[in-house]
Amino acid sequence: MRTAALFLLATATASCFAQWDVPVRVVLDGGQEADRQVLGLAAPQEASAGMSVDAVRDQRATYTTVTGTSLLSGALVPSPTAYVPGMIVTIVPAETNAPGAQLDLNGLGAQPMVKAGGLPLDSADLLAGAPARLIHDGSRFHLIGEVFIPCPAGFHVGGREYCIEDSSRSDTTFYWANRRCRDSNARLCTFSEWTHACRNDSSFFFTVLNYEWIDSGANDTNDAKTVGNGGDGLGGPIALSCEHGGTTLPTTSRRYRCCTHR
Repeated sequence: MRTAALFLLATATASCFAQWDVPVRVVLDGGQEADRQVLGLAAPQEASAGMSVDAVRDQRATYTTVTGTSLLSGALVPSPTAYVPGMIVTIVPAETNAPGAQLDLNGLGAQPMVKAGGLPLDSADLLAGAPARLIHDGSRFHLIGEVFIPCPAGFHVGGREYCIEDSSRSDTTFYWANRRCRDSNARLCTFSEWTHACRNDSSFFFTVLNYEWIDSGANDTNDAKTVGNGGDGLGGPIALSCEHGGTTLPTTSRRYRCCTHR
């Protein structure tokens, strides 16, 4: 071990370039930590290059930015020779993707990208500047982790997992409010969704005009629950609020707004 190390040092000093070719297994068994490591490995540039632990941890060989919307193209360094099952890559799109987008790395050919259930990507599943991690199964790349779809027109992000309408809709009964939200591929908001959006979005409260239906029976046999108006339970006046509400007959007319999952 000492002889090999001295030979490597002499070669590096003489030519500023070293290649260590040892036809036997090299065991790093020095008594000190500094004697059990190979130093000076640069970032890999070729597929056969040695990689330092730091390069592996930093994912230098599996990280790339990609351009395009329908076909996302990027280059890993070093360049892989083929797509293989279990291959994991991290990409950073320059722009949001188009529906059914594919990925081409280092000119190896376009591969489908799918999400949970093997479904093709929808528009804007990948957001500009947001890293996405994928694993190859031999024929396509699977997106690892959850995908949050952007909110539809007329809705904005209420929280990590839901969208809420920008403004409330005209008065109607609790039953019709449920029906009209379902017809819009949405649903009535829950109490927690409504109040969370009201407390955390500075512009939300100014869209509250009066009581609004929410999707809760509030443990009441005959009534449905409203929010956005009411007393504070301490004898205070009735007023608009993010928390106050009450119950009323579901046949009463109240404003409402819809929510949808992301």
